[in-house]
Amino acid sequence: EDALRHYQRALSTLEQEGTAAGDDAHRTRLDARERLADLQGLAGRRDEALAHYDAIRQALSAPQAGDPVRAARVLRKTGGLHWESGERERAAACFNEGLACLGDTGDVIERAHLFQELGRLAFRAGDNAGALAWAQRALAEVPAGNGDAPSAGAGVPDAERAATIVRAEAGNTLGVALARLGRLEEAVQEIERSLAQAEALELLQATCRGYTNLGVLYASLDPQRSIETCLRGLETARKVGDLAFQSRLYANLAVAYCALTNRCEAEGIEAAQAAVQLDRRLGLVDHLAVPLIVLGQIHQCHGDHRSAFTAYQEALQLAEQVAEPQLLFPCYDGLATLYLDAGRPDQAEAWLAKAQALCESAGLEPDALMVLPFLC
Repeated sequence: EDALRHYQRALSTLEQEGTAAGDDAHRTRLDARERLADLQGLAGRRDEALAHYDAIRQALSAPQAGDPVRAARVLRKTGGLHWESGERERAAACFNEGLACLGDTGDVIERAHLFQELGRLAFRAGDNAGALAWAQRALAEVPAGNGDAPSAGAGVPDAERAATIVRAEAGNTLGVALARLGRLEEAVQEIERSLAQAEALELLQATCRGYTNLGVLYASLDPQRSIETCLRGLETARKVGDLAFQSRLYANLAVAYCALTNRCEAEGIEAAQAAVQLDRRLGLVDHLAVPLIVLGQIHQCHGDHRSAFTAYQEALQLAEQVAEPQLLFPCYDGLATLYLDAGRPDQAEAWLAKAQALCESAGLEPDALMVLPFLC
């Protein structure tokens, strides 16, 4: 909140100077606008953030602008906001346009960022081989030298910090794709390595995704560690004001509490409802299906079939919009078991057939989607 106020005041002051203040003031104005948009995106103020990014792109469209790196970066961030609202085709178009801005010899850090974003998009679409390939391309752009985590401190160059963010994100994408392919130990190692690199430089926002995915992966290996990891991630997401990752971590906590402990009614339902409320408030269409599925599973487990059916039906409508296997499968499976419990085997068989066909088309094992339901 403090940062938002300072950037708003900075932008207002710079805009009062007008366009005659010179190139330095123009660049500073774009810096302030971009950073303001970054923060608005974190706070769920998507329309305001998109308006600022659009203003930057218009300013860069002039022939004399000559800033392809900023243009590509703003396209990447714009694509990320479209993704959160469920518009994945628009997101992919932004990422590819960003690569076109850079060309084959453009800034390696930004090109690696875009490779990693395309990899994450491929993973969420069920293309794990494609996700691996994109993540590996991203990591090839910014090799980590001896592989050790960088040392923290004020003397770390900005370029190394930027490269570490890319490595952390690409390592996450590599890890979740490996997990879906059944290579769980490798997946954990990749994500733990990327998290250690981000933590060493106190890149708190870059750690949130690592905590989120490790919380899921640890669930089948060490349940208590899964809960501790989710809580640590939630604390970090609150500290940096990342509401989207707060929602993801609440949903993961709900799964952990209900599947691994006896704290479902006391804390599991509350965590799932907190995630639903955040997603609705922020318009996070891309994630809302997850806590709805979790609530459906909880209601089903407690014998409240009416509430479970309602939650699954809403989740299914959202999952069908984005056609994501890891969201569609639990909807199909949950509805099948509900109909089976209701004594309607024909409907149950139809939903089970959908689940089986989905797994076959995506090249996934049903067990992988049951044990590791929601990776990001």
